[in-house]
Amino acid sequence: MYTYTDRSMYIEHATSYVAEGLDKNHIILYVDQPTSFAAVKENLRNAGYTEEQMDHIYFVDTDMAYETHDNFNAEAVLKNLNDFFDPHIIEGNVLRGWGLVTWRPQNIKTLIPSVALHEQNFDDFFSRVANITRNYINVCAYDSLSLSGSLLIELLQTHEYHMTDTNFLPSHLYKKEPVHFKGVSKQLKFENELRNHDIRRDKLDITGKLASIIAHELRNSLTVVQGRLQLLDLTASDRSAASQAQFDGIKNGLTEIEQTASKFLSLAETHVVNQKVINISELIEVVKVQMESDMDMKAINMHVTSDNDQMTIFGDELKIRQVFINLIKNAIEAMETGTIMLIVKDDLDHVTIDVSDNGNGIPDEILSQIGDPFVSSKVDGTGLGLLICEKIIRDHSGNLLLNTEIGKGTTFTINLPKS
Repeated sequence: MYTYTDRSMYIEHATSYVAEGLDKNHIILYVDQPTSFAAVKENLRNAGYTEEQMDHIYFVDTDMAYETHDNFNAEAVLKNLNDFFDPHIIEGNVLRGWGLVTWRPQNIKTLIPSVALHEQNFDDFFSRVANITRNYINVCAYDSLSLSGSLLIELLQTHEYHMTDTNFLPSHLYKKEPVHFKGVSKQLKFENELRNHDIRRDKLDITGKLASIIAHELRNSLTVVQGRLQLLDLTASDRSAASQAQFDGIKNGLTEIEQTASKFLSLAETHVVNQKVINISELIEVVKVQMESDMDMKAINMHVTSDNDQMTIFGDELKIRQVFINLIKNAIEAMETGTIMLIVKDDLDHVTIDVSDNGNGIPDEILSQIGDPFVSSKVDGTGLGLLICEKIIRDHSGNLLLNTEIGKGTTFTINLPKS
């Protein structure tokens, strides 16, 4: 594995690597950006290599090989890898590969398992290649500026040597057997779901615009009705107890409608405001105190654990607090009694928080639509609560995941970048 920071050094190393392959009559397969390949070829010309020699370098644009128009998809990359390499795998020939691994900007939490799965696919593929050619060498190049610490650790487990712009050393984390990453089957399932991400994002945006229209229309009508109701309240002094009960019922109903309108407006808001550094443990403690009365009514306890009480995020405190309130409220409503667990984990450059209940879980017929507008596992639910949570977390460059099991409970996992 080659992790580089200096592009000129990168071009120099790539040129030297390819030149050695040309000198030894290796089959050279080169995956890189067209501008880099042009620079390598220019260096080779200056070193005296002919156009005829360079015609034996098989080049593929890395954006095509790694389909950087979309989120990183290990299975699609593997198919492209097979299509690229298979015609050149000839018994007795030495295969020399160079590949710059690229992806479009995306959430690191989704990227790491995708690249990890790609590395396992890569190991398995070249194990097959080794059985045919008996001899191959391959460099996987990564732009150091795009690598998080957690992703670097994953990569060092699957590469025997680690090269930088100035050093070449054995990888101290390398495992001699291919590393079988945990949750590969889950990751494959996740990647299929990821293909629908853009569709879901568009649905959320459309729902937000619709919510804004509905909320404003509701509030305009509510202002008129509440004004007239207040006038009636001031002019009627001899109302009977039964009439007063009906009157109070109307006021409560209007208050509920106003709360629903507020939810719509929360969904329609497009920007995160009032951002600041937030200590996540302190915020959770505030929410815990705020929800105590609701939990006491059902004899529900809340237990919070944290890897690190000093972890901070950057965002809108009121909105992040709203996410935890909504999720904890859902957990309370899912149980008759029991314990809500909040587990705060230090995930290198991210904070991960699991919010778990031990309720009945979410039925399959609801699970496939959970978080969609107006879909809820509760009889009187609007489905807006989770939709708002997802939007807030997304606006903070994080993600919200759900895991549920019938009879055992539900866990929502929040992942947010550290400040």
